[in-house]
Amino acid sequence: MVTTQVRGWFRDPIKRMLFELGAGYYARKLATGPEADLRREFLHSLPLPSSGNGHGTISVLDVGCGPGHVARALAHCGYDVTAVDRSRSLLRIARKLATRERAAVRFHLSSVEKLPFPDSSFDYCYATGVVYWVEHLAATLSEMVRVTRPSGLVASLDPHASMSIAKILAYAREKRLNARDTRKLIAWATSAQCNRRFEEGHLRRVLTDAGLQSLTLEQRLGGMVWFWKGTVPARA
Repeated sequence: MVTTQVRGWFRDPIKRMLFELGAGYYARKLATGPEADLRREFLHSLPLPSSGNGHGTISVLDVGCGPGHVARALAHCGYDVTAVDRSRSLLRIARKLATRERAAVRFHLSSVEKLPFPDSSFDYCYATGVVYWVEHLAATLSEMVRVTRPSGLVASLDPHASMSIAKILAYAREKRLNARDTRKLIAWATSAQCNRRFEEGHLRRVLTDAGLQSLTLEQRLGGMVWFWKGTVPARA
């Protein structure tokens, strides 16, 4: 049966502990391999205007930034990047890497369900492999919409309903992935099965309920991952 709700046994305190204790592993896991490639592909799919070409400062929020790999990439491209995560351990790693690379990212310790920013603070708001993890889906999406300006874009990548260990193994054989990269994708599929995988109808409903319009949903990684984005409407 397709998982669209968080399983009862895999609750928020366990997730917090996993990210605090496994921060180093998680940072290394996302730094290279198919997930890193997918995040670069996700960034290229966003209609971000070129920075410094008469568009003014483009403000971007990374929700659940983890070790900050995507946030640093955007900062190096000249965007004004803010990033939040609730894991102190991951933020320590993110700040260390940003300092080492001289990437200008503002990092904040924060829950994704109550972001510490005023309404309409950012031009773009995105998450990569975060929304499917959260305990309170509607609250998280509503906050992402709230802090994004009208006509701004909210976007994310999350597991499709078809993601499974069996399908990952078939994909790895087809793409001739090495054992390390295959293990990384198996870990992601296991996480998805314990949290959420989105059917198209369900994903469209929750995004519409959060207030997003002009939705675009694309399947990537052999159909196992959603790239989704939507526009924030004008506010009354």
